[in-house]
Amino acid sequence: MHKDFPMTTELAADVTIAVFGATGQTGRHVLNHARQQGLAVRALVRDPGKLRIETEGLTVIVGDFDNVAALRETVRGATHVICCAGGTYGKGYDKGMMTRFVARLWPILDAEVSVRTFLFQSVFFAPEPDGSNPVILKLLAPVAAFFTGATEMLRDNTAVTTFIAANRDVSFDTIVTRPGKIVDKQGGALLVPSQVPSFAAITFADLGAFTVGAVQDASLHGTYPFVAPKP
Repeated sequence: MHKDFPMTTELAADVTIAVFGATGQTGRHVLNHARQQGLAVRALVRDPGKLRIETEGLTVIVGDFDNVAALRETVRGATHVICCAGGTYGKGYDKGMMTRFVARLWPILDAEVSVRTFLFQSVFFAPEPDGSNPVILKLLAPVAAFFTGATEMLRDNTAVTTFIAANRDVSFDTIVTRPGKIVDKQGGALLVPSQVPSFAAITFADLGAFTVGAVQDASLHGTYPFVAPKP
């Protein structure tokens, strides 16, 4: 049985969410759910056409992770920042891409006085900063990463978690989420943060809704929850 964290939400008028990875499988649902909740959203994209959404309250910034000016503009006025960007599995993965990005973004977040929380969506098998992980994940991680072509991605996400923990002397709080198997199907299930891993499949749609709620929840600050269906 997993142990739930309590969750709370904030008033929509007080929230602006900045999203990195907004055109990805999780990011598009984060954006859509946030707008459905009446939250203002700022999204960094390389190709605005991939958003496939035009709505009041959405500000689109064109750029990439190397464009410091675009990063600053994306988080300008944001209260919560979500990174659900990823990379290509296998040999095509850009080694260290997320670690470099988060390190570049860090001082920008710290300088933006409005930012309260930064949420980084990691991978299921990534350990906590001290290296701790449930035994089952420690045993499965290298094998699963090898056969799915995610070895470099796992290393990179692990390095991001370590970086975040080592650089907590900033003006904002952090959350690192670790969802498990995600499928692209119609959502509708309630997801909860969990202290133990869940091997039950979840949907990108439900993960998007969960992420929007989680980033606003002060009880999750400084934690590294797995994501599980509510029993």
